[in-house]
Amino acid sequence: MKKEFSHILDWEIISKYLSGEMTESELEAFEEELAVNPNYAEAIKASEKDLTRADSFLAEEAFNSEDAWLNVKNRITRNQKNNPKLKIKKPSPFKSFMRVAASIIILFGIGLVSKTTYTHLYSNKTFVCEIGEANKSIKLDDGSIITLNANSKLIYPKEFSKNERRVELIGEAFFDISKNPNKAFIINAKNAEVKVLGTSFNINTTFNKVEVLVKTGKVQFSSIDKPENKLILIPGDFASLQEYNLEKGINRDDNYLSWKTRRMIFRDTKLKEVAKVLDRTYHVQIRFQEDELKELPLTSTFDHDQLDNILNYMCSPFNLVYEKNGDQIIIKKAN
Repeated sequence: MKKEFSHILDWEIISKYLSGEMTESELEAFEEELAVNPNYAEAIKASEKDLTRADSFLAEEAFNSEDAWLNVKNRITRNQKNNPKLKIKKPSPFKSFMRVAASIIILFGIGLVSKTTYTHLYSNKTFVCEIGEANKSIKLDDGSIITLNANSKLIYPKEFSKNERRVELIGEAFFDISKNPNKAFIINAKNAEVKVLGTSFNINTTFNKVEVLVKTGKVQFSSIDKPENKLILIPGDFASLQEYNLEKGINRDDNYLSWKTRRMIFRDTKLKEVAKVLDRTYHVQIRFQEDELKELPLTSTFDHDQLDNILNYMCSPFNLVYEKNGDQIIIKKAN
């Protein structure tokens, strides 16, 4: 079952950020979110303005933060009855500053900028495939089907605009886009933009570049910062964007889409390369106890096989065994 999250502001996280109370790991994760989500970043800027006004409000008015938070909670509860998907995040014990800040902003709507920004954020949804999960698919209202790889996220609007269908990808996904010649489908992926009318293709943003592999149809691949820097891709084309450098070529990796297709082909392939494909396909970490084992060759084809069956097939001809500990797998010589 898919996970959907509406972009409702998490006041505890925002307040911890604004008050400088985040741990190092929390700050790192939050800054990554700000870097890829400009709408969320706008909300932070608006909140900073509101907090400045909140200081003067608190100085002039007698303000009961507990009553304010209760009013906020009651308001959310009423909204939840009309929208069952709306979740109430019960706050951990807020510091007084954090609860007051959130309560003032929600109750009184301080700042026209904030009101506009917050309303805009409510229009988006997020579909997530967590770390370690098998690929997950979502069918959008236009009929397009997007399959996410593990540790990936798709941000999409509740309703597409009249002129375009625009989404944002973080991670990797395979897109099967429903044709609509009057409304282009546009994907923002890091510093790249991919524009199509109806086609199927893969986008990978997990490295320090954006990669696109086209399966069917035609794709326009361009740099957001330099839109004149663009390529037109057809089936079989493979292209990458690193900073402003666009490169086009042919994909020669038979297993590039194995994470989605679960089909793998190995032709006299060294086990260290086989392990990389299995890591990517089954979200595991395969290691070898002895370096010499990495160079052993494997020739075989697998189609939706269970990982254990593949590992047994790999190990048997070479008198090897494997040990599993969660997602960690060690391949070694049999005693």
